Amino acid sequence: MSKIIYRDPNITIFQSALFQTNSTVVKTDDAVLVVDPAWLPDEVLEIRRYVESIREGRTVCLIFTHSDYDHIIGYRAFEADKVFISKAMADNPRREQIIEQALEFDEQYYIDRPYPIEYPNGDFEVYRDGVQYRQGQTKMTFYLTPGHTEDSMMVIIWQLGLCIAGDYLCNIEFPFIYHSSVEYEQTLEKLPRIHDRNWFTRLIPGHGDPALSINDWLLRRTESLAYIYALRESIATGIPFDESSLWSRYRYPRLQQKYHAENVALMIREYKEGLWVWDPDILQVTQVPPPAREENAGEDDEDEDDKE
Repeated sequence: MSKIIYRDPNITIFQSALFQTNSTVVKTDDAVLVVDPAWLPDEVLEIRRYVESIREGRTVCLIFTHSDYDHIIGYRAFEADKVFISKAMADNPRREQIIEQALEFDEQYYIDRPYPIEYPNGDFEVYRDGVQYRQGQTKMTFYLTPGHTEDSMMVIIWQLGLCIAGDYLCNIEFPFIYHSSVEYEQTLEKLPRIHDRNWFTRLIPGHGDPALSINDWLLRRTESLAYIYALRESIATGIPFDESSLWSRYRYPRLQQKYHAENVALMIREYKEGLWVWDPDILQVTQVPPPAREENAGEDDEDEDDKE
């Protein structure tokens, strides 16, 4: 069974026994938002029972931050009024392979589910940064965050000061880069701008502990950028990468060594293709102080869609 690792009057985070995967339920006056319901059948059904217990006529919105099979495996367990995905996720040519991964996982462990495994069909597709959706007084703002996967996105629940980030800024994982280290870096670099426009203090990653302060998620951002820069330096200069420091920071080397090796292989390919260059003189990790909420309450300073 999953455990609840965080709860307040609006937010409940269910964490799976597998990979400390987080499923977030947000309750507002107008809606119940369910983000990335996962993993095992009993865990997903526990989330569903909780959603049904608090629904009370509210609109149920399912939100998927990206297409990794562990994040979409609970899709058909819910009767949602609206489903939110990125357009890149809707257009993903690997959707059949992703479902096959989920089916293989269940067969490997003799798992039977009381609901089918299907790829999510979105009612609302996020096609660019800053797209908004309103359900009553609940405002969600979406940002595309490619890098981990090509189709990643995050969502800001404005009135709660909350960012649900998908598989970014996980305190138990260094960056797992399946798509592009260049786009991963760009996603990390634009987080302060996203913060300036939305003023979120809390951030929920796809795995591990939530960041409950601005300083916490900024530190995780710095660590993620430092990992990418150190790996690039090693590839470009031949200086050995300091794996001992990596494994003193992250606690699961027997599994995560594979993901580190895949990052190395991907970034070597990128370097050979000229997708990035190593120049330590231009590296800069910005730290942004939290602005006053009133300064960021308006919507006029960004081209955003407002839909209901």
